[in-house]
Amino acid sequence: MMSNHSSVTEFCLLGFSGSQELHHVLFAVFFLFYSVTILGNMVIIVIVCVDKRLQSPMYFFLGHLSALEIMITSLIVPAMLSGLLLPGMQTISLAACVAQLFLYLALGTTEFALVGAMAVDRYVAVCNPLRYNTIMNSQTCISVVIGSWVFGF
Repeated sequence: MMSNHSSVTEFCLLGFSGSQELHHVLFAVFFLFYSVTILGNMVIIVIVCVDKRLQSPMYFFLGHLSALEIMITSLIVPAMLSGLLLPGMQTISLAACVAQLFLYLALGTTEFALVGAMAVDRYVAVCNPLRYNTIMNSQTCISVVIGSWVFGF
């Protein structure tokens, strides 16, 4: 008996409908937002690394959160920007779609775990101020960040 088999190998991304001028305006707006997001997070990372007064667990976690934000944003937005500039239908292979989805969900889970760790850090700072430096030492902070990455992936 003959059966009908089909498999999906790529997806067609339709994107925004409208005129080419609208696509250029949307590209300019989204590119501006993307650039500001990347630049702002890079500034946070550089300031946290350079300024010795910001060498505390809270800013350590904030620097890692900014790096995660850069990765998440850079995973999605450039594909959208290229879709706005190139006319016609865009396609993405099934493997690329699965990889992008996995990375997006893994980075998002890592970000949630890191935000949770930041909440615990603030809890320890408020509830145990005299023991804070002992509890949240550099090895603990590094372990928490590594744990967040492992949990996310």
